[in-house]
Amino acid sequence: MMSDYEAEVAACFDLLQARFKRVVADDDARLQALLSTLEPLRGKRILDLGCGKGRFACRLAEAGADVVGIDLSAKMLEEAGGLDRVRCSARRLPFASGAFDAVIAIEVFEHLESVDDALCEARRVLRVGGSLAIIDKNAASLNALRPWLPSLAVKWIDQRRGRWMYRHDGPVRERWFWPWRLRERLRKDFDDVCVHYLLSPPEAGRWIFERIPCARLMTVWTAKVAGRAA
Repeated sequence: MMSDYEAEVAACFDLLQARFKRVVADDDARLQALLSTLEPLRGKRILDLGCGKGRFACRLAEAGADVVGIDLSAKMLEEAGGLDRVRCSARRLPFASGAFDAVIAIEVFEHLESVDDALCEARRVLRVGGSLAIIDKNAASLNALRPWLPSLAVKWIDQRRGRWMYRHDGPVRERWFWPWRLRERLRKDFDDVCVHYLLSPPEAGRWIFERIPCARLMTVWTAKVAGRAA
């Protein structure tokens, strides 16, 4: 059963589903990060948390993976044709323990009610030696268009002006993550935790983003379940 928080998230995505794309470009930095993190993909069973319309899941499936997607939004899942998908919450996954070789979450943790619950469930459904890959926004980043401003400051202003998907006086906020804090949280349940920063097209060519990776917005956290797969 959905919580009130999750129902609000689902309703927003149902209402605004037309904004979200069904395909992802070959050179998308997030896709390339997933491919390099998870390869070789052939034969791997992967769970896509918050899969939306399945644009990343489908690309992984094309590379030979067996992908299952979950999402709270019924409208988004309706558009995820050709993908095995389930409408459910990341805090209570309807899968057996050790069912997947990898779990991915692309710009999903920012919408979650409980990061801890989602991480515990991701850990549970991963096999020994399995991989977790989270791609989300860096709270320490600078704004790509105005690099003298922290991204969080621009986010706060735009939220107050009603330019974000959630109403500014509502119960849901998009949370961004301090890279080192999420890294330390991951270390409680996972091994080999790493943080990488993706260079997005608006950031490319600007010296501060080229030379100081931690100023970039999009961040990848990767981790492993201790042990070696059979």
